[in-house]
Amino acid sequence: MNRWSWDDLPETVRRAVEAEAGPVIHMGEPEAGRNSMFAAFLETTHGPVFCKGVRLDDQQARAHRHEIRVNQRLREVTADAPCLLWTIETGGWLLAGYAFVPGQHANLSPGSTHIPAVIDLVSRLADNLTPSPVPDLTPLAKKYAKFAGWGWLAERNADLLDPWEKQHLDRLVQADRDIADALNGQSLVHGDVHELNLLVADGQANLVDWAWARTGPAWVDAALLTIRLIAAGYDPADAERLVVSTWGMRRPDTSAAAVSTFAAATYGMWRRLAVQHPSPHRTGPVEAARRWTKHRPS
Repeated sequence: MNRWSWDDLPETVRRAVEAEAGPVIHMGEPEAGRNSMFAAFLETTHGPVFCKGVRLDDQQARAHRHEIRVNQRLREVTADAPCLLWTIETGGWLLAGYAFVPGQHANLSPGSTHIPAVIDLVSRLADNLTPSPVPDLTPLAKKYAKFAGWGWLAERNADLLDPWEKQHLDRLVQADRDIADALNGQSLVHGDVHELNLLVADGQANLVDWAWARTGPAWVDAALLTIRLIAAGYDPADAERLVVSTWGMRRPDTSAAAVSTFAAATYGMWRRLAVQHPSPHRTGPVEAARRWTKHRPS
């Protein structure tokens, strides 16, 4: 998505932002993020603020409204996500202002000093967000049903399946059938845990960009973190040992079979998306999900 600069925004929109945040002195663009037409760190006379949004006629407007709704409740229950300060809907734009969160994107590679803070964060959020503080939220299982990958690949792109996938196709397709039961849960889960959404500073981590938040079991974000740790260089068994102590993973109702189903279904969904929408950034996570799926008990 092409980014608009501060000066590109309509004057009425800029005036509305400054009415909330204070006169803008300087604008800095974030390194990451692909779903906002405008995203910037605004240095204002009242202090720094992170502002992002889209035109109301853009297809991403719905996702931004969803994120705003989620963050309105998050600010009441946790300090581990950016505090939503204000929203603006004017001049054909929807913009939200969030408290500035200092830090750098998490380094998840073996030996990184960021990892303890990230593990603590994921564990704490699972506890604080069970049950979900956001009412009537769409279950994560619906997303997995929409993008179920293994049946789609078998029917439309069987020639792309590798020998291991063909050999275990029955198990993989069954994971797509079982994922709805595996994802039954009432926790609020972020659903998109990766390095660029994790900011670390002074031994504390923060999880940003809640546009994909849904309801599901409390272990989901720890499971997603497991895949990212594998992608960063961990052996699957070592990655699992890092997350096994998180609040969601150690709950007595957390099923090893459900986690295995999730691993396989996530691998299939990401495999499908890599075929439909090829991009270099998908290669590492897909391979990590594959390695984790092969490691998990069937």
